[in-house]
Amino acid sequence: MKHLSVILIVTLGFLASCCTESAEQQDRERVNAQQTHYSDTQPPPWFDYSLERDVVTQLYEARQQKVATHTVWRSDTGVLEGDCPSIGYPIPYDTSITNPVAPYYYSGGTSGAVVEQAEPNGLFASKNSIATWVRCVYSVQGKTVEAPIYIESKVTAYPFPVLADYTTGRVTPVGDAAPSITIEYAK
Repeated sequence: MKHLSVILIVTLGFLASCCTESAEQQDRERVNAQQTHYSDTQPPPWFDYSLERDVVTQLYEARQQKVATHTVWRSDTGVLEGDCPSIGYPIPYDTSITNPVAPYYYSGGTSGAVVEQAEPNGLFASKNSIATWVRCVYSVQGKTVEAPIYIESKVTAYPFPVLADYTTGRVTPVGDAAPSITIEYAK
């Protein structure tokens, strides 16, 4: 009797899983049919030129140049905490040079895990941290040095010199200095 009840439980479990898979398959087919309908009746637009893609490309190119910037950081409540002349744009703290989601290897091959793709600059972008590295520029004994500063506050980098007023909390451009980097529009 005990043996029969075990067989009955296993059979019922198998049937339940078959029904669940069948329902999941029906859901997948319905969603795919809906997406096919949308694709046929409302196809995505086709553009000869993408301004946004062009701007993003230029931003990647700008980030690869050693440009003069000025970085300001604020607390979560907006209080000005610090600023410095800087080089380049801030780098999120948990940006990685190696893939942070590499597949798990075992003796039979790989785990089949999805592996992240590097950004065009060869780095794996931050997804978890607001902490940032800023390359501040200082004058030490008459010599210009670049120092990496770790900042856990909100960071803004400007492509021109700014004056940070700690009394008012305002940041304003200095004079009529030209930006160290600009975006050009092809169209």
